[in-house]
Amino acid sequence: MKRVLIWLGSIVALIVAAALGLLFLAPATVVSLTQWQAARAAGLESKTVDVNGYEVHYFEGGQGPILVMLHGMADDRHSFVGTAGALTDSYHVILPDLRGHGDNAPDPGLDYSIVGQRDFVRGFSRVLDLDHFFLAGNSMGGHVSAAFTLEYPEMVDRLILVNAAGLVVDDTVVYGGFGDTIETEEQFDALMARVMYNPPSVPGPIKRHLIATTNARVDFINGLAAAVREGPQYDLLDQIAAIQVPTLVLWGEEDVVVPMAVANAYAERIPSAELVLLPEAGHSPQLEAPDRVAKAIRDFLRAE
Repeated sequence: MKRVLIWLGSIVALIVAAALGLLFLAPATVVSLTQWQAARAAGLESKTVDVNGYEVHYFEGGQGPILVMLHGMADDRHSFVGTAGALTDSYHVILPDLRGHGDNAPDPGLDYSIVGQRDFVRGFSRVLDLDHFFLAGNSMGGHVSAAFTLEYPEMVDRLILVNAAGLVVDDTVVYGGFGDTIETEEQFDALMARVMYNPPSVPGPIKRHLIATTNARVDFINGLAAAVREGPQYDLLDQIAAIQVPTLVLWGEEDVVVPMAVANAYAERIPSAELVLLPEAGHSPQLEAPDRVAKAIRDFLRAE
């Protein structure tokens, strides 16, 4: 028995050593494996589709009414994986990378304004034969979702805005971009603190990998922000009263990116809107409180 325990202890030590070695030597692999496992656990399959000659990456899984969920700027389809995992038992969930995001090519010749992303979602839905669906979005994804609903109201059965941008209230500027490159881990921590109320602890090798990845795209991301600020439908404040579908305005109360005044404006101006607040959650509640976001969405979609 002692020999077996020693053998088992040696195996565990080797596994731990291998994991630590992988963490330090190949953090990108660790990130990819973690994301793959999270999507798999959520019941999502990674797929690609051609939309007007542009390869689009997306997750799809579950059965039931269709729920399309759109991530925010500089984010990707992994953003809603945790939330989707709590919904795929009742809904057919689709999470696309938006134009220029995630694994979708950052083609500088494309239109990255809100209208450009709105039309991208329309092309994507057309290729997948989606005639109508529930539509949710966080931050810029919520902005795009509202613009899509205004343009194609017959396609959206219910709208879910999660800390959505899209309204200029009190001269708020949301799309400021990332500015300069991230030079220190402390700057990275500050960036994380802007989007999450209680950011998770990130191991040093993973943090440095994420910094390098962000810095490699910082100019492109700043360009995305400029395209939104300078493009059509940057401010929907005077248009959203035309949204007639039932709308959930779901808001992390501790958001320091999009102020509560925007949540109130959405809730007050959209005729069939209800506001639900999530305490101890920031700008991206689907990342730090996925189960609470999923419950709020489920309750809203089940409501008569």
